[in-house]
Amino acid sequence: MLVSKKHKKLLLNLKNPDRVTTIVPSAKTLEHKGKVIVAVPHRDDEVRVLRNIGIDAPAPMAHYYDWPGRYTPFAHQRLTSEFLSMNPRAFCLNGMGSGKTMSVLWAFDYLRKLGRVRKMLVISPLSTLERTWGDEVFRNMTKYSFAVVHGTADKRVKLLECDEFDIYIINHDGLKSSQTMAALAKRTDID
Repeated sequence: MLVSKKHKKLLLNLKNPDRVTTIVPSAKTLEHKGKVIVAVPHRDDEVRVLRNIGIDAPAPMAHYYDWPGRYTPFAHQRLTSEFLSMNPRAFCLNGMGSGKTMSVLWAFDYLRKLGRVRKMLVISPLSTLERTWGDEVFRNMTKYSFAVVHGTADKRVKLLECDEFDIYIINHDGLKSSQTMAALAKRTDID
């Protein structure tokens, strides 16, 4: 398999091209040096389909994302971000000190640039709301605004009703309030 970054395509040399062309409508075949090559758009949906049929296609984020911020990601952070970008619902349970926060922020930024998400809800321990999440957004993702949703139930509801933030950061206990959950349920823009 080759990745054509210029054309944003995956080029596959398969024994049975129909295996892909019948289930990926956007896939095209072309002939190169007497071989049939399958060209598949290198996008999230197509990669998921290829992976479902056993073809280990790389995540598009690995090839087309610029990794903003003041840090260069480690290999495990890239893998975490790619995993999160490919899975609509996911937990990030990496070990302490492994750069989870930046991995999640990079995945969010990538998906937002693609128009796949609008706003993010972060649920994390109380000790990490401001000093970890708030600080990393402030220092590395300066184009995004955030709210630390903590305090009284009324304060949490007020913050959740405010749509000027891109990222809402709350702890687990903050979700136990029925008022907070009702305010969250109204937010269809938090993807």
